[in-house]
Amino acid sequence: MATGVRKMSNDLIDKFGQNYPENSVIFREGDAGDDMFIIQSGEVTISKKSQKNTQHILAVLKSGDFFGEMSLFTTENRSATAVASTKSLILRIDKSSFDFMLSSNLPFAKKMITKLCERLKRADDQIAELVTLSPDIKMLELLMAFWKIAGQKDKNQELLLLPYLEFVDYLKANEGISDTDTKQRLTHLKDKSLVILKKDTQGKIYISFSPQVFKYFNIL
Repeated sequence: MATGVRKMSNDLIDKFGQNYPENSVIFREGDAGDDMFIIQSGEVTISKKSQKNTQHILAVLKSGDFFGEMSLFTTENRSATAVASTKSLILRIDKSSFDFMLSSNLPFAKKMITKLCERLKRADDQIAELVTLSPDIKMLELLMAFWKIAGQKDKNQELLLLPYLEFVDYLKANEGISDTDTKQRLTHLKDKSLVILKKDTQGKIYISFSPQVFKYFNIL
């Protein structure tokens, strides 16, 4: 999906334009497709299922934005779901019409190439971010596993608490992770506001998940 295509002429709207009622599905994740869409008016929400099987909103597109274009270049099924979140007028352009527009309309072709390059750049950035985050994800998964073994709740039955020293010993025995590495990784998670380190009245240290961590896991 991308943005920035100017509104089309009335002839193109008459030929390709379709009206979508509010909350109507344009296509679903996993559908086959061989056409792209350009929004003339209205608003479209792009979403994708997370591992938790909930819909995670990727983008909200408006007039001039286009989406679904990757189906014109690959045989892959739709990678996300598109829903007209308001009453919308959208151009639905099939592959043969798209090829003709690319060959006969140089400004349109340049705009499409530019936006597709921007899309690839964003994908590269996201991949780089995932590589950077992978140690964090691993540590969060280990925290979740340890919660099942030694987790408890605070006196108000609200915060989930994991005993810090026991977790350090658990990682050393089961994962071969040193005390120093565990401390560094937990500090990194704390700096990213994913976990909280706190002491009880006796000075014992506990690890607690911040509210942000649940949102974090929900979109993975």
